Amino acid sequence: MIIILCTFAFPLSGENSRWIIAAQKFVPDSSVPADAVNDKTAELIPSDILEKIGYSAIRNVYPDERFERTKYKLRAERQSLFLQLSAEYKKRDALVLSNYSDFKLKNAIHDSEKKIKDIQKKIDNNLEELKKAVEENEKQMAQVDEALKNMDEEDSEFQRLKNLFRNIFNRDESIIQKEDIAFYRDDYTSLFSLPDSMKELSITDPACEKTIVSVGINTLLTGHFSKYGDYISVYVDLYAFPGAKKIGSVAEVGSVNDLEMINTNIVMQIIPILANSFPVELEIVIEPEEAAAKAMVYIDNVLQHIENGKLIVDSGVNAMQFVSEGYKNAGTSYNFEGNKKYKIEVHFEKPKSGFIQIGLRKPIEGSMLVNGERALDIDGKKSQIAINGKAILGEFITENGDTAFFYIPEKKVYDGNYLTIKPKPMDRMSYIDKRRKIMYGTYSIFIMSLIPTFYTYGNYQNYVNLYKNYQTDLETARAWQTATNVTRFISIGCGILWGYELVRYLIAANSVLPQNARDGDKLLFEYVDPESLKETAEAETASENEDGSQNIQEEKDGDIKK
Repeated sequence: MIIILCTFAFPLSGENSRWIIAAQKFVPDSSVPADAVNDKTAELIPSDILEKIGYSAIRNVYPDERFERTKYKLRAERQSLFLQLSAEYKKRDALVLSNYSDFKLKNAIHDSEKKIKDIQKKIDNNLEELKKAVEENEKQMAQVDEALKNMDEEDSEFQRLKNLFRNIFNRDESIIQKEDIAFYRDDYTSLFSLPDSMKELSITDPACEKTIVSVGINTLLTGHFSKYGDYISVYVDLYAFPGAKKIGSVAEVGSVNDLEMINTNIVMQIIPILANSFPVELEIVIEPEEAAAKAMVYIDNVLQHIENGKLIVDSGVNAMQFVSEGYKNAGTSYNFEGNKKYKIEVHFEKPKSGFIQIGLRKPIEGSMLVNGERALDIDGKKSQIAINGKAILGEFITENGDTAFFYIPEKKVYDGNYLTIKPKPMDRMSYIDKRRKIMYGTYSIFIMSLIPTFYTYGNYQNYVNLYKNYQTDLETARAWQTATNVTRFISIGCGILWGYELVRYLIAANSVLPQNARDGDKLLFEYVDPESLKETAEAETASENEDGSQNIQEEKDGDIKK
């Protein structure tokens, strides 16, 4: 049994916005021939990867990424201001060559210098804003580093409460913001393509970065693949914008005929990179101590080394498996959210072993199968089954092949228990089909019986009205009333018959469900050693063979005497 308890760490996340992800058409390596199949593969792989990422992923945007956005915006603004400044200087210098009067020239130069000063002031303000952004980024990243450091320290309850209230009052200035993953043009099949003039440039080139940022892309997937025989190798790089920084690379190899699995494995590696979450601290408590001493912990099929009962893993869905010799294995999968601590309590249980016996409340010739294995037949009325503590699904099979299933819940599976069943072997599919046909037949009869009922009832109502208007005699109206009552009772009878057959059909349909074994008299349980039963059967077989040989010899002696 596994219990997972979550403890709160640091409320660092703010409101969600959109993080746009796009992909380029992948590039085949030089070893891959240029043909229609490979060209389609180059489009299919990135589109399939984006589709598998889906809309459910969330990006945790750290202060340094937001700083890159601010820095890019301020840099673009400074470049624009500098071009304006250059133009104003040229305009001012050109005024001297103009045919202005001294007064008009003086006023024009004054206006131009005023514009120059305004632009210079904006540039200074821009630089000051950049300086503040650098300081704020350093401050927030220091808080992130402190939060990560605290993951490795055992905080007291007072310190946790202090951190909680401190971050509550700082909620308006969230250190880490969450952004929902969205696709370029809101379509995972729409691949991004650079202009032809930039095909030869690196993806990190400023010109490429400007083009990518201008369409709002935050993460761009690029890739290439190579093929040899029936196998393909796919390489994917992830770039974050603005900043044109590579944030991850993944690779996968597989069969050309199984691109679905290759893309799935790539996405499983990409999701943690996109999520960009805090790591998760796991505190693992294993009981009993004997099991804990030899326990092994696997995370995503990788054996982990645990120090002081703690383990740091990536956030996201992790498959955990706990193994200890002499105990049942325990395992689970859980979606761990970053920036939180989890306490995992594992209670190992020893496997139950022993035997139970199942008796027949009504003797029937046949054999018993339990979980796919034949049970030990003791005396034709009772069978013995080895158990492992798990629920049992059994099947009783007669000599002609008819079957009956039975079920023993886990709470009744313990050594020395005696249970009884009353199997009803039959060809259930044929029986269900038979009952279904009869049910539909009675339903048809019921529907057909309604025709004369409605006909006679309609005529009866008509003749009643005619009688009230003195247009017919009483005997005719009574005759139609009698006919109505007769047909009505026939329809009611047919309806009851149909309802009865419907119930029988539903019971027949439910007969495929296994019957639950009942508790029997536990004093009837007498353990039988399979080997001793085998020896007894062999002895009886040998005795029968000896008796048969003796009878044959006596017959031969009689013939000789004759």
